[in-house]
Amino acid sequence: MEKEEPQAESRLLSKESRSKHQLIGQLFDTYWLIQFEDKLFIMDQHAAHEKVLYERTMKSLADRTYTSQQISPPVLVSLSVREQETLQQHMSRFTDLGFEIEFFGGREYAIRAVPDNLFGLQDEKLFLDLLDSLSEESGVGAGRAVHEKVASMSCKAAVKGKMSLSFAEANALIDELLTLDNPYACPHGRPTIISMSRYELEKKFKRIV
Repeated sequence: MEKEEPQAESRLLSKESRSKHQLIGQLFDTYWLIQFEDKLFIMDQHAAHEKVLYERTMKSLADRTYTSQQISPPVLVSLSVREQETLQQHMSRFTDLGFEIEFFGGREYAIRAVPDNLFGLQDEKLFLDLLDSLSEESGVGAGRAVHEKVASMSCKAAVKGKMSLSFAEANALIDELLTLDNPYACPHGRPTIISMSRYELEKKFKRIV
Protein backbone atom coordinates (compact mmCIF):
# COMPACT_ATOMS: atom_id res chain seq x y z
CA MET A 1 0.00 0.00 0.00
CA GLU A 2 1.42 3.35 -0.98
CA LYS A 3 0.82 6.87 0.19
CA GLU A 4 -1.52 8.53 -2.27
CA GLU A 5 -0.48 11.33 -4.57
CA PRO A 6 -1.04 14.81 -3.06
CA GLN A 7 -3.68 15.70 -5.66
CA ALA A 8 -5.87 12.76 -4.66
CA GLU A 9 -5.35 13.47 -0.97
CA SER A 10 -6.38 17.07 -1.54
CA ARG A 11 -9.61 15.85 -3.09
CA LEU A 12 -10.31 13.72 -0.03
CA LEU A 13 -9.66 16.43 2.55
CA SER A 14 -11.55 19.25 0.90
CA LYS A 15 -14.85 20.80 1.89
CA GLU A 16 -16.26 19.95 -1.53
CA SER A 17 -15.49 16.25 -1.03
CA ARG A 18 -16.60 15.96 2.58
CA SER A 19 -20.23 15.06 1.84
CA LYS A 20 -19.06 12.17 -0.38
CA HIS A 21 -16.99 10.42 2.31
CA GLN A 22 -18.22 7.02 3.42
CA LEU A 23 -16.85 6.30 6.88
CA ILE A 24 -16.78 2.50 7.00
CA GLY A 25 -15.46 1.82 10.50
CA GLN A 26 -12.50 1.41 12.83
CA LEU A 27 -9.78 -1.21 12.31
CA PHE A 28 -7.66 -2.56 15.19
CA ASP A 29 -8.98 0.27 17.41
CA THR A 30 -6.44 2.52 15.67
CA TYR A 31 -7.26 3.10 11.98
CA TRP A 32 -10.37 4.50 10.31
CA LEU A 33 -11.46 3.29 6.89
CA ILE A 34 -12.91 5.92 4.55
CA GLN A 35 -14.25 5.24 1.06
CA PHE A 36 -14.12 8.12 -1.37
CA GLU A 37 -14.76 7.70 -5.07
CA ASP A 38 -12.63 4.75 -6.27
CA LYS A 39 -10.18 4.69 -3.35
CA LEU A 40 -9.97 3.36 0.19
CA PHE A 41 -8.33 5.79 2.60
CA ILE A 42 -6.97 4.70 5.99
CA MET A 43 -6.55 7.33 8.71
CA ASP A 44 -4.27 6.79 11.71
CA GLN A 45 -6.30 8.33 14.53
CA HIS A 46 -3.25 9.06 16.72
CA ALA A 47 -1.18 10.74 13.98
CA ALA A 48 -4.22 12.72 12.82
CA HIS A 49 -5.08 13.94 16.32
CA GLU A 50 -1.44 14.85 17.00
CA LYS A 51 -1.47 17.03 13.89
CA VAL A 52 -4.70 18.74 14.92
CA LEU A 53 -3.44 19.46 18.46
CA TYR A 54 -0.05 20.69 17.22
CA GLU A 55 -1.52 23.11 14.67
CA ARG A 56 -4.20 24.29 17.10
CA THR A 57 -1.56 25.02 19.75
CA MET A 58 0.79 26.82 17.36
CA LYS A 59 -2.08 29.01 16.17
CA SER A 60 -3.15 29.87 19.72
CA LEU A 61 0.46 30.78 20.59
CA ALA A 62 0.78 32.97 17.49
CA ASP A 63 -2.58 34.65 18.14
CA ARG A 64 -2.01 34.84 21.92
CA THR A 65 -5.43 33.31 22.53
CA TYR A 66 -4.36 30.64 25.03
CA THR A 67 -5.70 30.42 28.60
CA SER A 68 -4.55 28.85 31.87
CA GLN A 69 -5.82 26.20 34.22
CA GLN A 70 -5.05 26.12 37.93
CA ILE A 71 -3.28 23.05 39.38
CA SER A 72 -4.31 21.80 42.81
CA PRO A 73 -2.10 20.90 44.55
CA PRO A 74 0.66 22.82 42.75
CA VAL A 75 3.60 20.96 41.22
CA LEU A 76 6.88 21.57 43.06
CA VAL A 77 10.12 21.54 41.07
CA SER A 78 13.68 21.75 42.34
CA LEU A 79 15.97 23.73 40.03
CA SER A 80 19.73 23.92 39.60
CA VAL A 81 21.43 27.30 39.74
CA ARG A 82 21.52 27.47 35.95
CA GLU A 83 17.83 26.54 35.69
CA GLN A 84 16.91 29.21 38.23
CA GLU A 85 18.83 31.81 36.23
CA THR A 86 17.08 30.73 33.01
CA LEU A 87 13.68 30.88 34.71
CA GLN A 88 14.28 34.36 36.12
CA GLN A 89 15.54 35.59 32.74
CA HIS A 90 12.50 34.23 30.89
CA MET A 91 9.80 34.38 33.56
CA SER A 92 7.74 36.78 31.43
CA ARG A 93 7.69 34.20 28.59
CA PHE A 94 6.28 31.57 30.92
CA THR A 95 3.71 34.03 32.26
CA ASP A 96 2.70 35.02 28.73
CA LEU A 97 2.20 31.35 27.84
CA GLY A 98 -0.18 30.83 30.77
CA PHE A 99 2.12 29.49 33.48
CA GLU A 100 1.83 30.72 37.05
CA ILE A 101 5.11 30.05 38.89
CA GLU A 102 6.07 31.15 42.40
CA PHE A 103 9.30 30.91 44.38
CA PHE A 104 8.75 28.35 47.15
CA GLY A 105 12.02 28.64 49.06
CA GLY A 106 15.53 27.27 48.61
CA ARG A 107 15.77 25.73 45.14
CA GLU A 108 12.07 24.98 44.84
CA TYR A 109 9.39 26.65 42.74
CA ALA A 110 5.65 25.98 42.74
CA ILE A 111 3.81 25.71 39.40
CA ARG A 112 0.26 26.79 40.21
CA ALA A 113 -1.16 27.06 36.69
CA VAL A 114 -0.30 25.78 33.22
CA PRO A 115 -1.53 26.54 29.67
CA ASP A 116 -4.85 24.86 28.89
CA ASN A 117 -3.35 22.59 26.26
CA LEU A 118 -0.84 21.18 28.77
CA PHE A 119 -3.35 20.56 31.55
CA GLY A 120 -3.03 16.96 32.65
CA LEU A 121 0.61 16.85 31.50
CA GLN A 122 1.97 18.96 34.35
CA ASP A 123 4.93 16.93 35.50
CA GLU A 124 8.40 18.11 36.39
CA LYS A 125 10.12 16.73 33.28
CA LEU A 126 7.94 18.72 30.86
CA PHE A 127 8.69 21.97 32.67
CA LEU A 128 12.43 21.23 32.77
CA ASP A 129 12.36 20.46 29.04
CA LEU A 130 10.94 23.94 28.45
CA LEU A 131 13.71 25.48 30.55
CA ASP A 132 16.30 23.57 28.53
CA SER A 133 14.79 24.89 25.29
CA LEU A 134 15.15 28.45 26.54
CA SER A 135 18.68 27.99 27.87
CA GLU A 136 19.86 26.78 24.46
CA GLU A 137 18.41 29.72 22.52
CA SER A 138 18.32 33.49 22.77
CA GLY A 139 16.24 36.38 21.47
CA VAL A 140 13.62 35.54 18.87
CA GLY A 141 14.99 32.01 18.64
CA ALA A 142 14.13 31.37 22.28
CA GLY A 143 10.51 32.34 21.74
CA ARG A 144 10.21 30.08 18.72
CA ALA A 145 11.92 27.20 20.54
CA VAL A 146 9.57 27.33 23.51
CA HIS A 147 6.52 27.59 21.22
CA GLU A 148 7.64 24.49 19.33
CA LYS A 149 8.26 22.65 22.59
CA VAL A 150 4.85 23.58 24.02
CA ALA A 151 3.15 22.50 20.79
CA SER A 152 5.06 19.20 20.76
CA MET A 153 4.09 18.61 24.39
CA SER A 154 0.45 19.18 23.54
CA CYS A 155 0.70 16.18 21.19
CA LYS A 156 1.01 13.94 24.24
CA ALA A 157 -2.69 14.56 24.85
CA ALA A 158 -3.59 13.02 21.47
CA VAL A 159 -5.88 10.01 21.38
CA LYS A 160 -3.76 6.88 21.27
CA GLY A 161 -3.87 3.80 19.12
CA LYS A 162 -5.84 0.89 20.59
CA MET A 163 -8.51 3.34 21.77
CA SER A 164 -12.03 2.86 20.50
CA LEU A 165 -13.62 6.00 19.02
CA SER A 166 -17.22 6.53 18.03
CA PHE A 167 -18.24 7.40 14.48
CA ALA A 168 -19.10 10.91 15.70
CA GLU A 169 -15.59 11.34 17.18
CA ALA A 170 -13.93 10.07 13.99
CA ASN A 171 -16.05 12.42 11.88
CA ALA A 172 -15.15 15.34 14.16
CA LEU A 173 -11.44 14.48 13.73
CA ILE A 174 -11.80 14.47 9.93
CA ASP A 175 -13.59 17.84 10.12
CA GLU A 176 -10.69 19.28 12.11
CA LEU A 177 -8.16 17.93 9.62
CA LEU A 178 -10.04 19.83 6.90
CA THR A 179 -9.18 23.12 8.64
CA LEU A 180 -5.40 22.56 8.46
CA ASP A 181 -3.05 23.79 5.74
CA ASN A 182 -1.18 20.49 5.60
CA PRO A 183 -3.18 17.69 7.26
CA TYR A 184 -1.36 14.77 5.64
CA ALA A 185 1.56 14.31 8.06
CA CYS A 186 1.83 14.47 11.84
CA PRO A 187 4.40 16.81 13.50
CA HIS A 188 6.90 13.91 13.55
CA GLY A 189 6.62 13.32 9.81
CA ARG A 190 4.46 10.19 9.83
CA PRO A 191 1.50 10.11 7.42
CA THR A 192 -1.95 10.71 8.89
CA ILE A 193 -3.66 9.05 5.91
CA ILE A 194 -2.65 6.44 3.35
CA SER A 195 -4.71 5.01 0.50
CA MET A 196 -5.29 2.09 -1.82
CA SER A 197 -7.07 2.43 -5.14
CA ARG A 198 -9.83 0.14 -6.34
CA TYR A 199 -7.48 -0.89 -9.15
CA GLU A 200 -4.84 -2.03 -6.60
CA LEU A 201 -7.45 -4.03 -4.67
CA GLU A 202 -8.75 -5.73 -7.78
CA LYS A 203 -5.19 -6.64 -8.82
CA LYS A 204 -4.64 -8.27 -5.42
CA PHE A 205 -7.83 -10.31 -5.82
CA LYS A 206 -6.72 -11.13 -9.39
CA ARG A 207 -9.83 -9.54 -10.86
CA ILE A 208 -7.32 -7.69 -13.04
CA VAL A 209 -4.28 -9.45 -14.45
